[in-house]
Amino acid sequence: MDFNSNNLLVPRGKIFFAKYLAGTQTPGPFREFGNCPEFTLTRDSETLQHYCSQQGLKVLDKQLVISSTMNGSVVTDDIKTENLAYWYLGNTTTLSTTIQTGLIETFLLVKAGDTFQLGRSDTNPSGYRKVTTTAVTDGAGAPVPRVLGTDYLIDTDLGIVEIPVGSAAIGGTLKVTYNVAASSREQVVAGEQQIEGELKFISFNPIGAQADITIPRAILAPNGDMSMLNDPESTAFQTLPLSITVLKKGILALAYRDGRVLA
Repeated sequence: MDFNSNNLLVPRGKIFFAKYLAGTQTPGPFREFGNCPEFTLTRDSETLQHYCSQQGLKVLDKQLVISSTMNGSVVTDDIKTENLAYWYLGNTTTLSTTIQTGLIETFLLVKAGDTFQLGRSDTNPSGYRKVTTTAVTDGAGAPVPRVLGTDYLIDTDLGIVEIPVGSAAIGGTLKVTYNVAASSREQVVAGEQQIEGELKFISFNPIGAQADITIPRAILAPNGDMSMLNDPESTAFQTLPLSITVLKKGILALAYRDGRVLA
């Protein structure tokens, strides 16, 4: 009789996902999630039970598994855009802006504390970046200039104008004339895509035997909160939680667990 615990394991590893090419079940290249503090798989089954009740107490005499599922979850603290796109069920794009000059925006009934995003529109909801103002006035026929730092503040990298307390613009109009420099930035656009592909886990256990898992068909979906702010007294790294739904792909099994080559 073996009283020794010879098969203990401390799990560590890397998780990869190969998103299916559009309109197919053909996986593209594997992409690593990055560091994942949590990765779990869950196996559930539904059974049909038969009881014999010919005499005395009802007795369970047969049980059949009639369905089974495999699901899981993964949490990553690698906040790169492709991982964000999985959580947002969308795509990553590179948003490029060309040089533009002489743009004008007018803001009415300005109040202290107002914040304005330059370039905001239905075609560009997040507005322009990398702006330079050429004139900021009250917009009158004989325009009165507004003073930077006193009547308005501007973050030129973000294209954001703020109205401080005591500004001469309060209660009136603020007319901003500005230019936009050429720039590009990554953008994740939230959508309703089904994120489907092949999942692979490669173990690097510090203790215990190594084994790798291949899931030919899996769906990723957001699975809870992504914290956008933390109290300074309880600082924590941001994480992305995702659920995993394992689906049947043709004649393939739901998952394969491979030990390392022995010889």
